[in-house]
Amino acid sequence: MHNDFTLFKRTVPSGKTVVYYYAYDHDGKRLGPWTTGEPNLTAARNYCNRLNREGKLLPGLKDIPTFAEFAVDFWDWDKSQYLRDRKKRYNLTKSYADKNARVLNYTLIPYFGKFRLDKITAEEVDMWFDYMLDGEYRHTTINGYYGTLLTMITYAAKKKVIPFNPLAELERLVNDRKKLEIITPEEFKALFVKDWKTVWNDDLVVYTANKLAALTGMRCGEVLGLTGEYLFEGNIFLNAQYDDYGYRETKTKIKHHIPLAAELIADLKELMNVNGTGFLFSLNGGATPVSRKHMYNGFNKALGNIGFTKEQIRERGLNMHAWRHFCNTELQKAGLSIQQVQAVTGHRSTRMTEWYTHFDPSQFGKVPEAQANLLRPEPEKRPGRADGPAAGRPSLTLVKLPEQGTSLPA
Repeated sequence: MHNDFTLFKRTVPSGKTVVYYYAYDHDGKRLGPWTTGEPNLTAARNYCNRLNREGKLLPGLKDIPTFAEFAVDFWDWDKSQYLRDRKKRYNLTKSYADKNARVLNYTLIPYFGKFRLDKITAEEVDMWFDYMLDGEYRHTTINGYYGTLLTMITYAAKKKVIPFNPLAELERLVNDRKKLEIITPEEFKALFVKDWKTVWNDDLVVYTANKLAALTGMRCGEVLGLTGEYLFEGNIFLNAQYDDYGYRETKTKIKHHIPLAAELIADLKELMNVNGTGFLFSLNGGATPVSRKHMYNGFNKALGNIGFTKEQIRERGLNMHAWRHFCNTELQKAGLSIQQVQAVTGHRSTRMTEWYTHFDPSQFGKVPEAQANLLRPEPEKRPGRADGPAAGRPSLTLVKLPEQGTSLPA
């Protein structure tokens, strides 16, 4: 172990004695010497300590920026050199850049902003972990934020802004992802098979959207992006999503057909009667879909209508994305292979399909024809109920709007 610097005296040609110093880089290599300009060791030591605090002890590193300086435009979609480099090799999305920009601005810069970039060591980041844990952040949240920081520090080392990547071997925190309690088949029936108008407050749009998500595992943005143009007999074609960035390709870039039960096709056709080839889950004739907030609020109200409290919804982690877990579970319980489930949900890896699956292995294969069973009403005879294949199917309550000449993105 050595100090950050060592001092020695030297007599210069004028005959005066001046103290010089050596300093050490990150690899322990001795660099220098450089003059302190001081005649005695005490003054020289004070001089070197001041340089060290200011990050200027090694003259060759004096131009290393602070983290805040380095971070300027790092995640800017149009200005970032890092993103330009990545776009050459990967299909990035603006949402990816914006998500990291939020982490940078609201979490990383407030803590690391004034650090000189080469002073962000593994030890400093480990202290930041403790700081975040003291703030009661979950491990998985901290790990996500750390991923943004690691990307930036790695790029700084790659571009020789700093001598090396000090975080290369720093491990993430242990995964504490909360185990989700997904919707049960009985709860599914309470939501969709019985008195749907009371449960969903007579909102056919939200009712059908959640039903579609439950039986296909489609993400909320993918549901909102479905247009009448891609509704066929027996299936839909999933090729886009709709979110804050508009109508664009799906998260996985995968385009595929998804088979649907006849009952669900009929529900979607009811919406198509109003919205034509435009967005099916729309209240303005298909010009734009309803908002994500409208969908989530409708889902929460429906859960409340079948007896869920707000605390139970929160504790079980129930939202529209929970249908993705439900669908994976029920399809595998029905005996579908991993590959078959992926063909429906669009997962790109077995690992992700496994994460979205929650079932007792002893039940695997004991619930054949999962969708048909889930949609089958309880055997009961209701007075005055219509007979025939359309019995019990919801009817459209929306008001048909005038035709609109709205063109959709290709």
